[in-house]
Amino acid sequence: MMVFKNKNINKILILSILLFSTKWILSFYFFDEKLSVRIIFENVGDGHYWYPYIKYLTSLNFYNSFDPNVNNLKGVPIPVGSLIFHAIFFKIFSSIGLVIIEFFAIFIFLLIFFKIFSKFFNENESVFLSLLIFMIPILMKEINNMESLQNFNTIYLETFFNNFFFLRTHRPVPSNLYLFSFIYLLVSMDCDQNLQKKKIIFLAIILGLTFSSFYYFFLIEFFSLLIFLIYKFKTKIIEELFNNYKNILFSILIFLIIISPFVINIIYTENDSVMRAGLFKLSFEKKIVLANYYFGKYFSLKFLLLLFLSVICIYVSNKKNFAGTRLLNLLLIIFIGSIFSPIFFIIISPNSGLLYHFNNAVVVCIILFFIFFLIISIKHYFKKDLKLPLINILSTLLIVIYFFNFYLEKNYEFNNQKYKKRRVEFEKITEKINNNKNIVIENISMLTFDNELMIWAILNDVKYLSLVKGMFTGKTNEMIENDLINNFKFLNLNDEDLLNFLKNEKRGWRYFNSNVGTFFDYRYSANSLNTFKGSKNFEEDIKKFILSTSPILSQQIAIPKEEFDRLRAKFYSNQTINFKKPEIIILEKTKPITEKISISEKDYCELYNGDIYILYLKNNLKKTCES
Repeated sequence: MMVFKNKNINKILILSILLFSTKWILSFYFFDEKLSVRIIFENVGDGHYWYPYIKYLTSLNFYNSFDPNVNNLKGVPIPVGSLIFHAIFFKIFSSIGLVIIEFFAIFIFLLIFFKIFSKFFNENESVFLSLLIFMIPILMKEINNMESLQNFNTIYLETFFNNFFFLRTHRPVPSNLYLFSFIYLLVSMDCDQNLQKKKIIFLAIILGLTFSSFYYFFLIEFFSLLIFLIYKFKTKIIEELFNNYKNILFSILIFLIIISPFVINIIYTENDSVMRAGLFKLSFEKKIVLANYYFGKYFSLKFLLLLFLSVICIYVSNKKNFAGTRLLNLLLIIFIGSIFSPIFFIIISPNSGLLYHFNNAVVVCIILFFIFFLIISIKHYFKKDLKLPLINILSTLLIVIYFFNFYLEKNYEFNNQKYKKRRVEFEKITEKINNNKNIVIENISMLTFDNELMIWAILNDVKYLSLVKGMFTGKTNEMIENDLINNFKFLNLNDEDLLNFLKNEKRGWRYFNSNVGTFFDYRYSANSLNTFKGSKNFEEDIKKFILSTSPILSQQIAIPKEEFDRLRAKFYSNQTINFKKPEIIILEKTKPITEKISISEKDYCELYNGDIYILYLKNNLKKTCES
């Protein structure tokens, strides 16, 4: 075990081990499965969708079509800065590397906030407060679940605990860690009289990693840095920059070197793949609509009240000379940077991305400011240091809450029979594929509609996938359409089945068909600002709903009528040429499309039939079928 000379760093190490162990011990307690399967189900939310990109980075192969008839593809866009460390750990340690990196994420988070707090608090308090900050999203969720406090829940709090920090791959780990590191660097630089060479270089590294992982945060950091330099040096800013021009030029070189792999990747990325990632052209008219949207938000009574309250907080902290006033000033600067960022992006960018990330960042920055103000105010007015015994008691209480939060979550999953059966059967069918000597996994072709099985197949070197999620390949949209049509015909499905498979569906607060999301991602994103090719040709109720939604609601998907007509015509005209019949077919029995699928018994045998999955093998693997 690592041991540091600083006893407080060792405390952070112990806390990290406890927090890290809680999740994985409970996972192993409730579910019996191989690690290659466990990492897919244990990543938070859709974080496991980034695993194929990690695999591509380890092999430096961004152009895999998973199709024997398709070569010379362009690549897929990969946030290199946020996945490079995952790729290194995966390359060295295989699947367990993706587990180990979670430990380092927790440790680095606690260390960053310990360093920030220790500028203004004693070290024992700083260790506790770093743990408290880590726990805030979970504490907020627990409060949100209390019926007596439901009326106090707001969209802002929900946005905060869904975006501040948790262990989802890519974002927040490590994208948010770069942002927190940037905050610490500003705090550290604010304590110096002049710019220091080492810190300028570290700043360049953080900015480079942020740019190549999550450019929304990069813009916030860029504007915050400009405002910070003006705030710190005022009229002497030009002189300070001139005195450090060599260090600044060197740091710019470092920045360019760090972002170069990401830039090169983007240059050789398939345009359709970028479209599926959510980018669309920003015309002047659309820029005006988005600018009006943001100005409307910024001049709304609710936002102005938050801004006014933050200014009052800053005034009070400076007037009363709070110990952490300088930190609060910097957090307000970052909040202001988050306000300017989307406006600047809209003005200069020819394309639009997923702008709701800017909105989420604004909420995270302002709530983080208020949390720190509350902590610093309590410290100021109580005027007493927390005693070590009390800190230990409070820290233990937080760890216990963290443990029970995960216990209840895993217990719920274990008692959710559909979810439990899915994990159990997923393990069984992957084991049947892995352990059979007659199956050479590197040479087989697999057909499945299941995203998690596609991810498992990519991580385990399955050579061909008859169908693959749109974001996992550099195939053009036309190629993906051809794949769907060819496989539907192979499965004895007709054009009506295809259109029903892709039909527009209202789910909760949006229109979203997960099948469309799987193969086309954001290609058919639909809101009041943007639809596919600007079409308004939807059923009247769908059109009315789309036009009433926010212009930044990128997560909504709806296909226009003319697209369905085109796909129907293409179904009839498309000729299946050089179609490679898959050796393995895995279907989800709970999917409506599965009921209509017909598999020829002459060509395939049934190897497994459960409540969730059914597994077919090609009859040329006769020994496998008989086994």
